[in-house]
Amino acid sequence: MKTKIIATILLVFFLSSCRLALYLPSSDTIDENEYGSYIKIIHKTKSNIYGELIAIDSNNIIVLSDDSEKCEIVSLSDVEQFTLKYANSTNYGWTIPIYTLATIGHGWLLIFTAPINLIVTISINIHGSNAFKYSDKNMTFEKLKMFARYPQGIPSHIDIDSIGFVTVSP
Repeated sequence: MKTKIIATILLVFFLSSCRLALYLPSSDTIDENEYGSYIKIIHKTKSNIYGELIAIDSNNIIVLSDDSEKCEIVSLSDVEQFTLKYANSTNYGWTIPIYTLATIGHGWLLIFTAPINLIVTISINIHGSNAFKYSDKNMTFEKLKMFARYPQGIPSHIDIDSIGFVTVSP
């Protein structure tokens, strides 16, 4: 019975991953990225917006929305919360079953070491998935500009409607 519960929990854990934004760089190529970071904006009155952070000025945030595939302008006063992800984190999910199964060699001590291994590997996975993230709790709108595609504002020769999604070749 315990095995079925643990297997179910692990299956749910592995299947609950989110889709990654293709324009986010890997952790070793952060300084070479020419696109904005992924931002999730919790709007006070309208639906939430997810997408690439294009620019921020003194009054508005411009986001290339994943849903509409167009730039949306959100007033700073309408932002309840935001979460920013500026690079894809390393996935340590494989360590959970491997290190837990590795405790088989501990014999009867497995009763104690398996839960400890499980707790440690799950906490590593959680911390790894939260790497490269900021939120409104630890970042201001002024500092958020650094993670935009156009940190100094959209240049005058670029039309907002012409900004589109990145096509990534396999």
